Amino acid sequence: MNSFVYLSDDYRSAWKTYIENLPRFEHWERFDNDFKEEFKFLLELESRQLKNVNRQPSWYLNDKLGGGEEFLFRTSNDFYPVVEYKYTDNLPSFTDIMLERATEMRDMGKIIDVFYSGGIDSVAILLALAEVCPYDQINVVTSGWEPIKEYPKAYKDIISFTKHTIDEGNIFGAADISNNIFTTGCEADRLFGSTGYPHSRYINSERYTYEEDYEYHHSRWWEITQYTLLTQSFRFLQNIKVDSFDMSHYQPFFLSPQIEKFAINQHIDREIVWHTNYWSKPEEFLKTKMSIRDFIARWDKDYAYSMVKTNMPPDVQSEMSLPIPTNYNAMAITSNGQVVNRKNIMKYMKQDYLTI
Repeated sequence: MNSFVYLSDDYRSAWKTYIENLPRFEHWERFDNDFKEEFKFLLELESRQLKNVNRQPSWYLNDKLGGGEEFLFRTSNDFYPVVEYKYTDNLPSFTDIMLERATEMRDMGKIIDVFYSGGIDSVAILLALAEVCPYDQINVVTSGWEPIKEYPKAYKDIISFTKHTIDEGNIFGAADISNNIFTTGCEADRLFGSTGYPHSRYINSERYTYEEDYEYHHSRWWEITQYTLLTQSFRFLQNIKVDSFDMSHYQPFFLSPQIEKFAINQHIDREIVWHTNYWSKPEEFLKTKMSIRDFIARWDKDYAYSMVKTNMPPDVQSEMSLPIPTNYNAMAITSNGQVVNRKNIMKYMKQDYLTI
């Protein structure tokens, strides 16, 4: 079955143009009015669900509990095991879970590209990998030197001894996923309290209060997780210049059944502290992600309990800071790791890739 694990808005827009097929292109496929109506209906259905789970209109959904035919484009969740929303008794400690995850990646026997921001999620990943991996198996990937400056001790004690790639302006194309394991910390926000986009019931930050919004965020956590957890880290592959890659190389660190079960337990126990990605005051953010902070504290308590939110500036990807539309190479990625780009896109403009 033809299906996707990543979809860009450029690919979606290409289909809109293709469906309309003005009389300019005789070699294009023709679609009848019933097909066009169904196409528009499913596109609108996806748009409404994106809004419902606090995602930007340009993003996409992948139901981790579904069969891949929920919306217009066929998607696949086969690259990640099914984890249901239920309490799991007798889980290992979070420290043990982190080290088990790092060991899984070590035992894949390949270089691990660690996308690193200097924030607590990526620092926790670095520490876990450094504890179980030989340093020459770790390649720390940063956008410029700012992430290094966020936490100089990590550079002095670890990164200076590992492989490292200092990228300038193309972080979305920096992964060597054809050869290496690709990992990020993106899923930690989704699992451990980020409230999504927009960040509350209100778009005006002055009206936001943590207490009033707690039940709102708590009630929506699982639905948002169900539809968006599998989409989080693919943004860092938007500009890769490869034809294909082994999907087993896609290994976001927190995209782990044991870590997800730990987060579900925290949600059921009401231990998650919500945070907004851009509105969180430093004193509020310091109360979040305590499991990750406690893991880091085994190595450095000062950093673990004092580090506030880091945000990704636009210049990490040069196109983001220009007044023109972005033009990334990867328009979509199929379930078997084929990269759809502007040269081969017509191979993927087939009805088999749609749910119609």
